[in-house]
Order: sequence, then structure tokens, then C-alpha cells
Amino acid sequence: LVAMVISFVLGYIVIIGFLKFVSNFSYKAFAIYRIGLAVVVALLLIVGVLHGYFQDSVLADLTIRTAYIAHGIENEGIVYLEEDLPGGCRITLVDTDGTVLYDNREDPAQMENHADREEIHEAAMLGQGRAVRHSDTLSEKTIYYALRLSDGTILRVSDTEYSVWRLVIQAMQPMALVLV
Repeated sequence: LVAMVISFVLGYIVIIGFLKFVSNFSYKAFAIYRIGLAVVVALLLIVGVLHGYFQDSVLADLTIRTAYIAHGIENEGIVYLEEDLPGGCRITLVDTDGTVLYDNREDPAQMENHADREEIHEAAMLGQGRAVRHSDTLSEKTIYYALRLSDGTILRVSDTEYSVWRLVIQAMQPMALVLV
């Protein structure tokens, strides 16, 4: 009941303000404002839906890539990782104690122990694990998927996903060109 009364009062105030605005100015400014607002709201809704879709898509792709690479490691050993693997994902092989055995982007000897990483711990306990970490500096999210192999080592594959705001900015650039 209280919310209904507040909504009525606010609506009444907005309508009175609009009528005063229209009596002093033309409808053109109001129409431009409403169209601009509609475009922004539609853009935000579309980006929000697409963002959820893309995150699910990246995770599904990581799951498939991890299974593919795991199959190669199970059949050929760690030597398989030295081959030219598909995709631009980061691949890390972690021993049962958390020691990094292989990483395709960094020197494993220089890397810290990974036993406390959420996805590694989850994979050690449940057979598979996942995590999403956000970088404020890069305005990106990294999605990690880890899979425990038959010898107890853990294969982790990760990929980057851009933040919602970065997607909004990228989507607004073409719209700005159209409006100009």
C-alpha cells in the first residue's frame, strides 16, 4: 500500500513537471530525450543478456577444450602440451601438492603454489572445478576450468571475458557513428 501511494505521488509530480516543460518548450526536445533514453535502455538490456550468454559460452568452450587436452595428456603424457594446441587459452598443469608443472605463458619455476586456488581445490576434491576472477586493472574477467586427471594432477584451462562495461563501450561506438 505504501509503495502504491509513493508511486502515485511520484507519477503525479513527474506528469506535472512534464506538462510545465511542454508548455514552455517544444515536443522536439522531449522526443529526442525519450528516443535517446529508449536506445540506452535497450542497449543495456541487450548487453546484459548477451553478457550472460557469452559467459556461459566461454565456460562451455573451456570445458570442451579441457577435455580435449586432458585426453591428449592421458594418452601421450606432458609431452602433449609441447605441441601446437588449438585456441588462445592459457593452459596450466598442477601437481597434487599445488606445484605448477607446466604453463604455456609463464615459467612454472617462477610461479607460486596453486593449491589454494578455488578451481584447483574444487577439482582436487570433486574431479572438476571452476572459478571466475575479475581484474579491475584490465576490466576483464578470467574464467578458469580445472579437471583432475587419472594420476591426480590437475589440468586448468582459462580464457578471458570482457566486463559488461567494456562490452557497452564497444557496442556504443558504432551507435555514436550512426548518430553523428
